[in-house]
Amino acid sequence: MGKIEWAMWANEQALASGLILLTGGIVGVAGQFRGWEFAAYSVAAGVFVCLLEYPRSKRAKGTSVERTGQYCFTVCVKAFGPLTRNYYVRAFLHAAICVPGGFMLATVLGCVCLGIASLIYLAVSC
Repeated sequence: MGKIEWAMWANEQALASGLILLTGGIVGVAGQFRGWEFAAYSVAAGVFVCLLEYPRSKRAKGTSVERTGQYCFTVCVKAFGPLTRNYYVRAFLHAAICVPGGFMLATVLGCVCLGIASLIYLAVSC
């Protein structure tokens, strides 16, 4: 068996958690749950995480297939330089983004998944 490429795993986990956070936020806003403001934040945070994590990184060995339309998102991510390309920064950014999602039941799952992605990014950078 080969070595696990943690960066790609963290990317997939963060992208999935962004989608879960977005979905939970939409449910919270549409249902006008108590604290729906946190759900509105989760919609914005989910979109941000999805845009940040959509570009797939290259594998250390072998080939990786780009996602459809990845090039324009890659240009945007590269434009911000080390703020978006450094794994330490991504780990702490995802950890900070996921905190408000824990205050509402509809967004807790996305919050936990994003926290796990943050821990994986932290493991990648160490």
